[in-house]
Amino acid sequence: MTRLNSDLKIKTMSVRNRLVLPPITTNYGTSKGLVTEDILCFYTERSRDVGLVIVEATAVQSSGGIVPGSLGLWNDSHIPGMTRLAKTIQQQGALAAVQLNHAGPRCTPYENKRHGFSPSGVAFRPDVEPIVMDIRDIEQLIDDFSKAAIRAATAGFDGVEIHGAHLYLLSQFLSPLTNKREDRYGGDAKGRATLALEIVRKVRKKLGQAYPIFFRINAEERIDGGQTLEDTLVIGKLLADEGVDVFDITLITQGGWKEIDDKKILVGSSVLPKDHPSGANIALTEKFREEIKRPVIAVGKFGIGRAAANAMENGKIELVAIGRQMICDPKSAQKMLEGNDHDMIPCDECLKCFATIGKGVPMACKVNKNLPF
Repeated sequence: MTRLNSDLKIKTMSVRNRLVLPPITTNYGTSKGLVTEDILCFYTERSRDVGLVIVEATAVQSSGGIVPGSLGLWNDSHIPGMTRLAKTIQQQGALAAVQLNHAGPRCTPYENKRHGFSPSGVAFRPDVEPIVMDIRDIEQLIDDFSKAAIRAATAGFDGVEIHGAHLYLLSQFLSPLTNKREDRYGGDAKGRATLALEIVRKVRKKLGQAYPIFFRINAEERIDGGQTLEDTLVIGKLLADEGVDVFDITLITQGGWKEIDDKKILVGSSVLPKDHPSGANIALTEKFREEIKRPVIAVGKFGIGRAAANAMENGKIELVAIGRQMICDPKSAQKMLEGNDHDMIPCDECLKCFATIGKGVPMACKVNKNLPF
């Protein structure tokens, strides 16, 4: 028995082990944000051994999806399908949380819908014109996050994760690179955190004190002018005070500005380069845990060998996420927990999973040709 196999109590949640399936955008939903049989198959196969599943980025507004097949919780028609999904995960023994998100100007283009909401008008793709949000837009967004959280709880999810990372809309408000506002939603790290704080505050009020709230945040953005670890520690403390129970620590590993179709575009990646070792984010995650004093999820190539077990040994990290490795070999968690990591079918790090959803088609894998299984 290793610490990786031990259980963990988080408020009402009792997690059977320390492995997490992180939110993986599949593009397997419908254009209306509904759960499909492919979604159910994908999560059934990957919920059998992990302790916690965080369902992929789920849009809180109809124009906020990352891909054409993003899941949704922007109206009550999504509840029946999401109820099936939560039950499917829980029937495998894992706990089920769902990530709530708005893609902002990183959204898929929408016809006849106002889309591309942004703090300051920074573009992320040439086919989406960013719209600078006014106060009414912001108030609507806060309300929609809280309503989506209520729907998630109604559907039976054990927790919700608010997505404040990877340069989607809330992340753009947190970052000095993309937030140049001069009202109370901009300024220093505390000012830039205002929108996230108001969302967490309202979600906490609606769901009560016992319901687990997760928050995904960039430890840092490795782009000139991006969010620093110092910024993140300020923001993390404020979010913890508002009621965030667990922090999902990630980062922007690289990025910068490009000219595409005569338009200045900001690009950023959350993927560790192939030549970076597993666990390259551990120091950042441990620093955050030490300062903020809330449980954390670590990410970053932990599906390689004994990387996940090794990361847990010093007791500074509560949970470890394995994502791409679980795409190519759904039995990876079982093999890791049993100490048979040498039997895993390894991820090739070819990023075909990213490339396919980037083209707006369902996620595919070079190694696992049987997806969604």
